[in-house]
Formats: sequence, structure tokens, C-alpha cells
Amino acid sequence: FGGGARKCVGDQFAVMEAAVTLSLVLKNYDFTFEGSPDDVGMQTGATIHTMNGLNMRPKRVTPSDELQSTGWWERQHLKRGLTASGKPFQSKEEVASQNVPKPQRPDDPGNACPMA
Repeated sequence: FGGGARKCVGDQFAVMEAAVTLSLVLKNYDFTFEGSPDDVGMQTGATIHTMNGLNMRPKRVTPSDELQSTGWWERQHLKRGLTASGKPFQSKEEVASQNVPKPQRPDDPGNACPMA
């Protein structure tokens, strides 16, 4: 975008527009790698580039599609004293349920995958 007296007057707008566009793409599509991450490769110089590109397959998602969760984020929230959805607890009863042993906690996403 240049700099100094001849700096682009629309640079901040362009960066904001790029962020909005990216958020819409990420909201409406789910991406999966094609191939393995080892196939990507890395080339360094003044900046880092992929050697073989980053091939991904987009899949359109709709608001009615159920979110597939591994439970990782939910467990991180629970470790930090938040609800599984990442919100702070609203009452003392909710906080008390946090201290119930895990097999008895209905809001713990870890219960969905029993330990083998």
C-alpha cells in the first residue's frame, strides 16, 4: 500500500474488506486437506512459502448442519473454569456442578467418548 505522502488512502478499508471476506468464506465452507501435511513442504527466503501449494477441498456448510466437535475446545473451557460453551458460569449451582466427578457431569463433552 506504500507509505509516506503517496500512501494509499484506501489501505485500511482494503484490509477490513479482506477480513470480512475471509470470515464469510470460513462461515460458509469447511476445508479439509487433500493429501498429507507432509506433502506441502516449506520454502524459506524473505518470507515463508509452501513448495507444493496448500491443496484443500472446500465443502459448503449450511446453518442447519450440525457442528462436528472433537470436544477439545470444550475441555479447554472446562479446564479454565468456564462452561463447555466458553461462557462464564451464571450461578453458584453451575460452579458447584463443575466440581462433580466427571462421570456424573452431564455438561462435560468428555462423557460423549467413554474411555477405553
